[in-house]
Amino acid sequence: MEQTARRPSGGRKKSLNKRHGGMTNGLQCLYTNAQSMGNKQDELELLVQQTKYDIIGITETWWDKSHDWNVIMGGYNLFQRNRPDKKGGGVALYVRDVYTCEEIQDLEPQSQSESIWVKIKGEKKNRDLIVGVYYRSPSQTEDIDDAFLEQMAKHAKGREIVVMGDFNYPDICWMSNSAKSIRSNRFLTGLADNFIVQKVGEATRGTAILDLVLTNVDDLVSGVEVEGSLGASDHALLKFTIQRKGAAKHTRTQFLDFKKADFIKLREVLGEIPWTVILKGKGVHDGWEFVKREIVKAQRQAIPMRRKHGRCLKKPGWLSKELLTELRLKKDVYKKWKRGETTKEEFKQIASTCRHKVRKAKAQNELRLAREVKSNKKGFYGYVRSKRKNKETVGSLRGEDGEMQTGDTERAELLNVFFASVFSDKENNARPEEFGANDSAKETQPRITKEIVQEYLASLDVFKSPGPDELHPRVLKELADVISEPLAVIFENSWRTGEVPADWRRANVVPIFKKGKREDPNNYRPVSLTSIPGKILEQIIKQTVCAHLERNAVITNSQHGFLKNKSCQTNLISFFDRITSLVDEGNAVDVAYLDFSKAFDKVPHDILVKKLVKCGLDYATTQWICNWLTDRTQRVLINGSSSSWRRVTSGVPQGSVLGPVLFNIFINDLDDGLKGILIKFADDTKLGGVANTPEDRITLQNDLDRLENWAKANKMNFNREKCKVLHLGKKNERHKYKMGDTWLESSTCEKDLGVLVDHKLDMSQQCDAAAKKANAFWAASIGA
Repeated sequence: MEQTARRPSGGRKKSLNKRHGGMTNGLQCLYTNAQSMGNKQDELELLVQQTKYDIIGITETWWDKSHDWNVIMGGYNLFQRNRPDKKGGGVALYVRDVYTCEEIQDLEPQSQSESIWVKIKGEKKNRDLIVGVYYRSPSQTEDIDDAFLEQMAKHAKGREIVVMGDFNYPDICWMSNSAKSIRSNRFLTGLADNFIVQKVGEATRGTAILDLVLTNVDDLVSGVEVEGSLGASDHALLKFTIQRKGAAKHTRTQFLDFKKADFIKLREVLGEIPWTVILKGKGVHDGWEFVKREIVKAQRQAIPMRRKHGRCLKKPGWLSKELLTELRLKKDVYKKWKRGETTKEEFKQIASTCRHKVRKAKAQNELRLAREVKSNKKGFYGYVRSKRKNKETVGSLRGEDGEMQTGDTERAELLNVFFASVFSDKENNARPEEFGANDSAKETQPRITKEIVQEYLASLDVFKSPGPDELHPRVLKELADVISEPLAVIFENSWRTGEVPADWRRANVVPIFKKGKREDPNNYRPVSLTSIPGKILEQIIKQTVCAHLERNAVITNSQHGFLKNKSCQTNLISFFDRITSLVDEGNAVDVAYLDFSKAFDKVPHDILVKKLVKCGLDYATTQWICNWLTDRTQRVLINGSSSSWRRVTSGVPQGSVLGPVLFNIFINDLDDGLKGILIKFADDTKLGGVANTPEDRITLQNDLDRLENWAKANKMNFNREKCKVLHLGKKNERHKYKMGDTWLESSTCEKDLGVLVDHKLDMSQQCDAAAKKANAFWAASIGA
């Protein structure tokens, strides 16, 4: 095998010029064995800000679930593989989020090889790049060694690959391409058989080359440098360039550039329009179209557009010149230590000082964000979102035919088809009068004043996104005193007549990733972005609806979702208190956890209207809601590209103001006739009861049958695979229960309680550790 480990002449200077000049001909890469990222994450972020790496590979992360908060870096997608059952090990790969990439699942799922593989789409067609990170434990068995070689060989077939990692073969001499041990020689043979070359030519730990960069194309990797360390790790940092450009993500998304907005001109243009005169005699539809058209036209005149750019890494608020100076000092001391000009203890002291200053700066920044949360909510929640493990971006999607869709329009269309597939096949329209409602309540006509609308406009969250009508909340808030009167006229006419403009029945759907595989459309939740003015009228109507429900005690006490003075906490406390009281008395207790399938999307409109009439809601409001639900349409947006419009034939929109209230009314009669303990949080339902005797268990089964009958009568479905039964009590006989023709999965009391206790203790320990850590650093910050 050809020897390529030695650095080419001039390679270092050329590589440095590329990085510091900001223009590169390839992907800039960083790799190291961290020997625990627990206290090195902050320094890694500092390194990233100093040199904008495209790819960062790490081995021995030592991460587990307790590290989920601090592992995310803004501007990067993170791929990782942790050891599930024991400490140590772990590999991770960061890739700049401007590149189109996806994880390649293990070719051999049973393989225990500690590796991760990611495909980065190439700038040119059919030039995709496979990048892998691998950690080989010194105690690793031969069969795992062989599994990795097979894995690498399969990835290398017909494709360009780069693999970085800690291979732990200290006896290999890369100059002569020879080794002393049989296992090391087998590794060399495996590389040679697949025409893979090794590019590192200097020791990476002590006097041995343990950390390697492998590739199957000789000139694909260049400029390899062994320099510095992360924290006080005894493994060196590897820096190199992959001579390929990744395919950058392009977006058609455009934003209003409020930094260049002329709000004075905006108000002047719209303030000259005689709204009352023009709207007189116009219907709701015509009046709305005129108001919308004039606002959009003035908006385009006074506020320029800008395209979203994602190539620049955002500078964190804690970064300072002092920290960059500390990092350079650490590098200089590291070089002196390697040359024997200083001691290892002195280097560790400098590394510790650098780490402490970075963590202190981050703590001060977090303290500032927490103190300013009321005046700077965007900054606070932006920081929280940047730390979330599950990003909301949409990955490549697999269609029903098995083909992967990567284009924005194709992915949007695929998701919209899936979201629409859960709706009822046919829209079930109904009028309030069909269920006994009449218009006798018209003597008390709805009244909406200019002042009410202006108050709602003035309280808009300017960081929310506009709906399909393109009216931005920032613009509407700036125009609150100008457009409140015409909007009040339109809102009142709409509520009185029941006429709802088409814009208020359209939705831009944003897919939100939940969990699981990103290529599966089923793992995305649709959230609707609807018209902001339409939402204001929804809020006004919601106040009337909620006042009626509260005044007449319509909603049962079993519901805890989307209600005043109730929450997820009251739901849990109420149910926990009643169930544990029964267990403390020595009873056997069975609890069924029930899950509706696509509950919000399945609500039949005709049945909902019937229940609105039954709860005594006035005719005008019921009629408006009925028309608001009729002939709805939606489309999915991804990176500014949209799908076609599709009909929404059932359900209440997720993301609307009225949706949660309407769902509470729809599901309100779920517990009619039940004898057990039922608690609801929106659609999440728990049913429990005593299970001492056969009669008790028959009673609980009868309750489950009633719930199944309710679901059929209301055209809903239980997701039986997610419905579970928990058995509590020492004398519990762990009876089997059915939902329809399906036996519910039953868990043992000891197992589930053990899991709950362990989870509670784990969360408690994590919270205590995080609190102590934060208090210590914030105290140091305040003292400083």
